[in-house]
Amino acid sequence: MINLLIDYEDGDVFKEVLDSVDEEGNRLYPHSYSKVSEMDDSWMVVCMPEDVTILEEGLKLPPLRLVIIGTYNEDGSQYIWTLPQEIQRNHSINKYKTKLKDIKEYDEEGNETSSRRPTEAEALNTQVNNIYGWNKRVLN
Repeated sequence: MINLLIDYEDGDVFKEVLDSVDEEGNRLYPHSYSKVSEMDDSWMVVCMPEDVTILEEGLKLPPLRLVIIGTYNEDGSQYIWTLPQEIQRNHSINKYKTKLKDIKEYDEEGNETSSRRPTEAEALNTQVNNIYGWNKRVLN
């Protein structure tokens, strides 16, 4: 099993595709998934490596933006794709960093005073979805 970190522009469509069933009521994509709270429009999916292409094809049926931010083994190490048509699935800190939410600062009354993008160093120290019990991932 691997943890697939996906950025997908429409959460309702994402859930609809992943929860879709066939005529007999069996889920077409029997993978567990969760929303990534530290990123906008991002999801963590647990699946087998051989299921990723099928999942990509299902999510591309509606012509929406789909980016695989990274793929990780259950122990948190990076799963490395080697075929030329699959290497875009590999983790890069730049893809990861650009999907993280802005870092916001607030005054004493709770009003936002500033907002900025995370630095690469901050991204390297930002683990997503640890609340769900995921192992810490290797991000560099």
